Amino acid sequence: MKKRTVSKVLALGLVASMAATVVPVSAEEAGGKELKVGAATAPQNISPFTHFSNRQPVTQYLYETLVDKDTDGNYYGIIAKDWSTEDNVTYSFEIYDYVTDTAGNNITAEDCVFSLEHARDEAANTWIASAEVTGDYTFNLTLVDDGASTFPTAMNRAPIVSKKAYEESSDQMATVPVSTSPYVVTDFVPNVSITLEKNTNYWQTDESLQSPLCKQMTVDKLSYTKISEAAQQTIALETGAIDVFEGISNTEVANFLEGGRDADNFTALGFASPISYIFYYANQGICGEDQNLRLAIAHAIDKNVIVQGAFNGLADVPTFNGAPDGLSDLTPTDASDDYFAYDPELAADYLSKSNYNGEQLRLLVPNEDNHNRIAAIVQGQLMAIGLDVAITSYDNAMFQSSFGDGSAWDIAICQMGMADVGFVWNFLCWDLSGGDNGAAGMAVKDEKLKELLTTLNTVDGHTVENATLASDYINEMCYGQNLASVKQYWVFRKDLGATDVPYLSPMYQVFYTGCTVFE
Repeated sequence: MKKRTVSKVLALGLVASMAATVVPVSAEEAGGKELKVGAATAPQNISPFTHFSNRQPVTQYLYETLVDKDTDGNYYGIIAKDWSTEDNVTYSFEIYDYVTDTAGNNITAEDCVFSLEHARDEAANTWIASAEVTGDYTFNLTLVDDGASTFPTAMNRAPIVSKKAYEESSDQMATVPVSTSPYVVTDFVPNVSITLEKNTNYWQTDESLQSPLCKQMTVDKLSYTKISEAAQQTIALETGAIDVFEGISNTEVANFLEGGRDADNFTALGFASPISYIFYYANQGICGEDQNLRLAIAHAIDKNVIVQGAFNGLADVPTFNGAPDGLSDLTPTDASDDYFAYDPELAADYLSKSNYNGEQLRLLVPNEDNHNRIAAIVQGQLMAIGLDVAITSYDNAMFQSSFGDGSAWDIAICQMGMADVGFVWNFLCWDLSGGDNGAAGMAVKDEKLKELLTTLNTVDGHTVENATLASDYINEMCYGQNLASVKQYWVFRKDLGATDVPYLSPMYQVFYTGCTVFE
């Protein structure tokens, strides 16, 4: 199945001088497309070695990595010409000898080692252990382990830049990147706007070796603007201030769907997302100790009501504890429409077998609209089977602090990216989520779960069969439940003729508006 996923694409735009060798081509000169894009958030800075979230959602345009994955899960080289490993821990790399950045610097093995080490030391790329130059264009990379997600994550979060350009930058490229990307940044205002334009001096001229982004780009200029307030997103589209909004607020989508007030003038493209709202049980207290109580709670929840009531129908009812429509790296064979199906009679039966004796259950959520709406629905459904439930809604910092303490709550609702199921399921297991050094409050001490997930998260053990074994056990023990997988919508002016926004890279899990398909 071809995979798709969602971008949390964001915003930006003002003046920043570029190196003299940069030759961005204007959309008008190229006869190509220019899009004024709106998004709900914007990068704080665009340095290659900040935490990757600081560069969202334009990460895919700013820098290039050594390798990436295509939508079938196969690796391909970008800067890397070839690579090999015998143990999935130590890798030998050879890069192309003609890679240049926008300042004309030739990228060598020394630059790659410099970038990998800086990603490790300055951007918390903790998957990298060490790197060593072995030749002008060859080097070795050692990872911390042979986990299934270690290599792709290490690659994902290690942009390659010139050591010379980085050290000459007065702000470590926080506002003016010097990169190898087919797009260049021409304007940037932190947390406000950014403009990216096609670079005619892109180094990889062999089309057969170009990345999907370079091959498929249809937009020559992308100007992003941050518009966080939901109603203003619609107004910006209606007034022509922007041409497209990426991930428009769920409260505004109805304006652009069939029958909506703006349906005649706009095209709304909806996409499944790996983002889900997950139900967790604390590893201490009554829920953590009582499997029957957990199962009673799970079957008392009508996920269709959550999809309609919290998301206006703009979400998917999950079929397993992962992302829908092939967005997860592995989909267990036990995925089905019967996944913790709503069954109040079964819920009552489990409750009668439990040790529940009228205690008040503490439902913990971040103080955010979607979480609060879900919590109110869940509270009502659980009270309907005889449970006493109180909602505790905290700001994000307090929520995170409480969530890490399994004695501070009984049930919690969290938003999670579910594309890498093995990695996400690790958070359910005490030993795999930090142990005494920082296990989350939902992590249980369960040797069988630890064994299943340890096998699943090796390169050789990362299979559908092993994912199914782990999924079956997680469901049997009811260690958590997927409540809803959100959909996101891109809204375009209809006259642009947009028909699709490709999803090119499961490593970044984003759409590429710069590669929009037009009629």
